[in-house]
This record gives sequence, C-alpha cells and structure tokens, in this order.
Amino acid sequence: MKYIYLTGLLLATFIQTAWAQQELTLHNMSSIFQSAHTNPAMQHKHKVIISLASSYQINAKNTGFTYNQLLAQVETDETGQRVLDLGQLADQLKLNGKDYVHTSASLDVFGLSFKAGKNRFSLNVTEHMQARLGYSDAILNLAVNGNVPGSTINLDGYTFNGTHYREIGLGYNRKILEDDKLIVGGRVKSLFGMSNVRTVRSDVGLTTAEENDLYEITANADILVRTSGIEMLEEGETDYITNMDNKGLGVDLGASYRYSDKWTFSASVINLGYISWKKGVTNYESKGEYVFSGIDNDELFNGNFDFDATEVLDSITSIFEFDETEGKYTTSLPTQVYLSGFYQLAHKTTASATLYSDFVGGFRKGMSLGVTQTVGRWFQASATYTMHARSYNNLGLGIAVGTGFQLYAVTDNIISLMQPGNAKLVNMRAGFNFLF
Repeated sequence: MKYIYLTGLLLATFIQTAWAQQELTLHNMSSIFQSAHTNPAMQHKHKVIISLASSYQINAKNTGFTYNQLLAQVETDETGQRVLDLGQLADQLKLNGKDYVHTSASLDVFGLSFKAGKNRFSLNVTEHMQARLGYSDAILNLAVNGNVPGSTINLDGYTFNGTHYREIGLGYNRKILEDDKLIVGGRVKSLFGMSNVRTVRSDVGLTTAEENDLYEITANADILVRTSGIEMLEEGETDYITNMDNKGLGVDLGASYRYSDKWTFSASVINLGYISWKKGVTNYESKGEYVFSGIDNDELFNGNFDFDATEVLDSITSIFEFDETEGKYTTSLPTQVYLSGFYQLAHKTTASATLYSDFVGGFRKGMSLGVTQTVGRWFQASATYTMHARSYNNLGLGIAVGTGFQLYAVTDNIISLMQPGNAKLVNMRAGFNFLF
C-alpha cells in the first residue's frame, strides 16, 4: 500500500498550498445558523439553534474548462474509435497558467448557538476536507508541438495541495453603540490536522538543445513534498480519526454596521490561522538531472550506434527517486474576506452586493449581487448572481423553511445542478437545524 502512496506523490509533484471555498449565497441567509461560517457577527433571530450532524457542504470548480468543452474535442477517427483531438483542444482552451481544479467538503458534526441579551454565543465541531490541483497548458503543448530546439518547457505550473482537519470553534458576538447599530463578533478555533499533502518545491524542466548539439535533451527536477497522516491510514481508521497531535489555531473576525434605516454594511475575515504537522510526517525530496546526448547521424545511418533504452529509462527514473526524511512543518489556513452592502428595498426585502477574495499565495476575487426575501420567522429565500473563478453564469438560490425544525438548501450555481457538464463552479450546502 505504501508504494501506492509513493506513486501518488509522483503525480503530486505538481503541487502547492492553495485551498478555499466561497459560499456567497449562504452569506445572505441570516436565518441559517451556518451563515456565521462566513461572518461571526451574524445575529440570528431564534434564541437557541442546534445542529446535529446535519449540515453538509460540497464545492467543486474548474477555472480552465468545462466537461462539455472537453467532450466537444472528441471525434471519431477513420477506424470508428472515439479519440480526443489534442491539437484542437490546445487551440480551444484559453489557460492562463494559474488555472486550478478545486474540491472541498465539510460536515458540521455539532453546532450550538444561543442568545443572552445583546450577546450571542456559539459552538461548532466541523470536519473539513479540501484539495486543489493547479495546472497549465505546458504538457498539452508538449504533446501537440513537441519541444522547440533551444527552448525549455517548465512543468512547475502543475500544483496540488490536500488536507483534512477537524475544527472546534467557540464564537461570540455582541450588539454595541447607540441603538445597537454595530455588531462585532469573533470565533476562536482549535484545529486538529488529520492528513496533509503539500509540495514546497515542484520545479521540473525539459530542455532541448540546438541542431548542432544533436538536439541534446536535459531533464531536471527539484521536488520537495511534505506529508502527514498518510501512513496512519494504513495502521487503521481508529488511529487516524483519533489523532490529535497535529494542532493548530484559527480565528474568524467580523462586524456589521447599520448605517441607516435602509443601509447596512458588513465585513469579515475568515480563517486566519495555521496547523502544525508533527505526527506521521514524511518528507519526500528529489533533486536530479539527466542529459541525453542524442545520436550522431553517421552512426544512425551506418547502424553502428550503441543505444541502451533500459539504461536511459533507469537514468530518467533516478531523477525522481525520493529521499525520505522526517521533520515537522506548518501550513496556513485559506484566508477569506467578505465585504458586503445591504439595502432594504421593502420591509422584508433586501438587496445586497458582496466582494469576496481568498488568499492562497495570491488574491483570487469574486463578486455577488443578490436579493433576499424573508417571511416571518419561518421562511427565507435568496437569489444571487456571482462572478468567480473565471465563471460568469452562476445563478444562486437559497431557501430555508420551518420553525422549530428548519430545512435549508443553498447553492451559488443552481444551473450547474441541472447542467453539470456546462459548469465551472458547483457548490451546495444542505441540512436541517432545530430552532427554539
């Protein structure tokens, strides 16, 4: 089994820290306890809210292309077989070198929120699993066009980071200032890392020399992959699930200010923090270079050349031989920022605009416009339009129904649920809460 993980690490040499998921429709759903995940200053109307393993969230996005765009480049050849036209695919895709595939899932194992006067307290236990694979068009261009003599193809645009961690959060917010215009809140989160794969370096290059040098090829690699918790999976699920040695700390901060009877503004910073990985750590490092000097034309035509394919393959393989070491390391949380303005169109109708950004080695921005309708304490619905991750056709919808027992479902792209083949962004949160 260990060799399977090592094989996976070879694929994961194209890796870097980067993972976060936005929930922009949820951000408008103040009647749902889980909206406090986007701003700890959320003040819910119900005095007590309880969630028991009942909030499920999934998120997936691909910034570079959709499934149907890929399928459109599949054609039938003269033998009747379906093949992917790589040349046409390279012409159609508009990759910018910073594209990525992201997936995440979370489960609120337990949630509690209660109000005491102007104060609100909360507790949550949440499992988080996230992964992101970054990619460029380097390999595709190499397959289609080959490597131009005198040039180097860099394959370090392929990155990945994956993690699973547990969060135990204690939240608090309070109404302050005259007429309770300002609400400030925060959440302190104790974190426990279950497993992680992270590439610190992933420099891989292929250089082809000029004709005078017989198109000599130089391959080199400088790779460092850090992992934690992977081998514990082999030892048993109990050892993995009960592991609490990889500790971390996180903080969420938020505020909401009622400027007038019509206007309210809010801001939040989510996931300021880190996880220190100490348990079950294995680091894989590889540095190497191989030069294939080519074959002399005279030897080639005379049949006198000596070419040992096995020796060449062994030499190339040796470039990616990993030295295993141990040593703790630290990863940061995917920091997210929400800036919002809300305008009351009618007594229970609110329009909103939200600017969103996550920081994962650089800021990635998004924007959402929405309208939210509330009916009493038993119904709330929100419709949004979102631009994010180079995706511009995202129509979101959120619905929460019930008092005493609340059912809810929220998505940033309802079209993707009906036509997943055309979607770059798919997300969904659904569950139920007990309200008192």
